[in-house]
Amino acid sequence: MYIDEPAAAVSDVLPEEDRPSAHRVRVNGRRVLVVTPQPFYEDRGTPIAVGLAARALSELGYELDVLSFPFGRAPQLPRVRTIRCSNPLQLRAVPIGFSWKKCLLDVSLVQSFEALLTQKKYHVIHAVEEAAYLASLFAGRVPFIYDMASSIPEELARKPVLGSKAVQEILTGIERSVLNRAAHVICSAGLGSYVARQTRDTPVTEWQFPGSLPPADAGRTEDLARNLDIGPKSKVVVYCGNFAEYQGMDLLFDAFASLAATSRDCILLCVGATEREREAWLSRLGPSLSSQVRIVTRQRREHVSSFLALADCLVSLRPVNRNVPLKIFEYMSSGRPIVATRGSAHEAVLSSERALLCDATAQGVSTAIRYALRFPERASRLGNAARAYANRHFNWSAFVALLDRVYGNVLRPDLRPLPALSALRDMH
Repeated sequence: MYIDEPAAAVSDVLPEEDRPSAHRVRVNGRRVLVVTPQPFYEDRGTPIAVGLAARALSELGYELDVLSFPFGRAPQLPRVRTIRCSNPLQLRAVPIGFSWKKCLLDVSLVQSFEALLTQKKYHVIHAVEEAAYLASLFAGRVPFIYDMASSIPEELARKPVLGSKAVQEILTGIERSVLNRAAHVICSAGLGSYVARQTRDTPVTEWQFPGSLPPADAGRTEDLARNLDIGPKSKVVVYCGNFAEYQGMDLLFDAFASLAATSRDCILLCVGATEREREAWLSRLGPSLSSQVRIVTRQRREHVSSFLALADCLVSLRPVNRNVPLKIFEYMSSGRPIVATRGSAHEAVLSSERALLCDATAQGVSTAIRYALRFPERASRLGNAARAYANRHFNWSAFVALLDRVYGNVLRPDLRPLPALSALRDMH
């Protein structure tokens, strides 16, 4: 375990009018241990969400220790200290989702987690994803907030053996126990009703993230179009995100194959693949379809706006997951028309008044995209409505207020700092 001194700032991605201001500090000396089984900071889903939460909590005056995997760049945020768990096997990265690398690093994270609780006093633990299972072991001593991106049993249900009925019953029972021990659950939008059914009395709040990308740079956008061989008359469909199975990439490429067969001026631009994924998909698509597909590897967050600006429509497909992806908040703020599959993963924040919602089939997706490209004025009205809704409901001030309410619910104003575990052991 080691402390990582700030070496690079979290991308300055908040809109000018929404950036934090020092006068907002409301609490003094309240100590929070954030435990995240992810790199921190890194420009990808959960680390971005943790970075935004850390920034908001810092603005509110909380003192944060963020314990993470031994990767990423330490953010320059007031009152935020980044601590890395050890890396005995000298791993250089960890893939998204369940893997043996993640399991090994979780073991290291547990050791650092317990060491910090023994050495230092914290008012609350903010436990991200499976870290909540660890935090639940100390629930009687230190209250914890379960930051729930998805249901772990549901995520593991697609794995061999782990998806069996007997194993799923065990995993669901453990999840229910963790949820009931939490002082508060703050979950991805779309998961709230599921969590409420699993718990007795635990308060539940759904995340509502700010659309925090900076405005697109016109010069960079023009350079991208030129470098990607996207002509001025091309119709561009853009997907941003990782290429994990739950993102529905098979569905996206099947839908685009149908579209491309009759629309030779249509381009599919996918941003966020690894180099290996890029090569594999281009090879799989074949030369004919590949000529209308551009796959770009993961980009720095501050550059994403320029890719979104190329879009005639944006696509998000979640055929199996129920949680709203973080990118939807960015999509909405961009003002570009959105094509999204029906279900809680999107309809928690989108509606037919703000997006083109479709069935999770190749025909459904291709029909929705075709409509957006054929009727650009109608699609543009939906994009503008989504942006107006995001500006009204998903701004930075609303995000800070959401965290202020959650933490206020967990930490009573008169609560004194909880002793370190070592002190608790001495008391018994």
